[in-house]
Amino acid sequence: MEKMKCPKCEGETHVKAGKTGGGSQLYKCKSCGKRHNPRPGKNGYSEEEKTAALKYYYEGNSGRSTGRYFAMSKANAARWIKEKAGREKNQLDESLPEECDVEELDELYHFIGSKKTKCT
Repeated sequence: MEKMKCPKCEGETHVKAGKTGGGSQLYKCKSCGKRHNPRPGKNGYSEEEKTAALKYYYEGNSGRSTGRYFAMSKANAARWIKEKAGREKNQLDESLPEECDVEELDELYHFIGSKKTKCT
């Protein structure tokens, strides 16, 4: 069995020093006093999980149902959506021309021109 080493000083003498909120054992290095977990869990979500959640949201589901479906906070889904929208807006701004000579408003004009009731 390989000996556990301190991440700070590489020392090999440890004592148990409580547990994390998730229940993992913590150890304290006798040399430098650093408390550490020899097998830390993963932090955050993978890119695949983020992409799947965004795809689920863009298929018409709400942010709350996206969070519920993927067992995550709805704030995570909302933050990823905002970040993606910001990136897409920047890409769109770069692709648009500076000036536009012609604007078409056919549908709007048609709707207003054929409205049967008049506003009072």
